[in-house]
Amino acid sequence: MTVKHYLVANKRLKQGKYGSKPLWIRFPAEEIDENELRKVYFRQMHEWKGQKYWLIYKTKDDYLGIALERRKDLILSHVTNKFVYELDCPDERLAYEALFRFAEEQLWFGEKIELYTCYDGEEDAARLTSCDTVIHLDAGLYISGGASFPISKEDQIADLARKFRWCDRQYVEIQR
Repeated sequence: MTVKHYLVANKRLKQGKYGSKPLWIRFPAEEIDENELRKVYFRQMHEWKGQKYWLIYKTKDDYLGIALERRKDLILSHVTNKFVYELDCPDERLAYEALFRFAEEQLWFGEKIELYTCYDGEEDAARLTSCDTVIHLDAGLYISGGASFPISKEDQIADLARKFRWCDRQYVEIQR
């Protein structure tokens, strides 16, 4: 089954990709030779307005990030905010860093972003409260499974990415 992640906010957010570092090169590639093209982590040919381009990610670190797509038709009973986005966030530390950096940039004082993850088609199934997680960015607290952990003040995003992992039917609240 497919795992689905949702990000829910109290305001409209810009859809798209965040955290990845794509490199677009016009075809035929004059800036990159064939041997270098074979060494890249990911490459894909695209055509736009009759011109061909290579989409290139030189390393796995460049490839990892998150993507948001608005889901106007979906209502999640587990959340209180109203703007639902489908979230593409691989189970990788760098993707989590992109997710928490995005959340930190979007939140004003007193606001929250909610995350919910489940298998496709199980959006209305009861959430597992034992997996509920609350992250207080300004207070520097990570609360999960009834335990509270401090978040490093020096590198808050990296520390959150090390601590966080998705669970089935997990509800996460990120607060500023």
